[in-house]
Amino acid sequence: MDKDQRTTHTADLLFTIGLFCVFAAAAFILVTIGVQAYRNTARHMQDTFSTRTALSYVAEKLRQHDTVGGAELGQIEDCPALLLYDRLGDDAYCTYIYSDGEALYELTVREGTDVTASMGSLIMEVRDFAITDAGSGFYEFSAADSDGHTVRYLAHLRSGD
Repeated sequence: MDKDQRTTHTADLLFTIGLFCVFAAAAFILVTIGVQAYRNTARHMQDTFSTRTALSYVAEKLRQHDTVGGAELGQIEDCPALLLYDRLGDDAYCTYIYSDGEALYELTVREGTDVTASMGSLIMEVRDFAITDAGSGFYEFSAADSDGHTVRYLAHLRSGD
């Protein structure tokens, strides 16, 4: 009887240890899956935030220049650009907002100044930024996040052309 009791206790111990190992492995796998899901969600949110922030920045700059002749599309070297015009006393200034495909830049100079794309200040990294005139006072801004999803923003100038 003593031998049967000892065998039963050994089997119970091995079953308990085995069950604990299965539980530990399942918990480890679950935590690993959770960490990966969190990383993907956080990265996606950061990309979307950066892209939307860049588009909102450009839209706000456009709204600040919502006057007749205050904004137009143009170019700086080979880059399409949004040109925003300001007057300060007798001086006239032009702000260029443009992208090189990887980042958004801004450059403010006196009107008539020769400019190059390398003169601009980095605003924010953004991929595939594009500005188009959608007609009737509408401008469409678009950019892609790191997953390649395109985010679009439509802004309207109330002052007209």
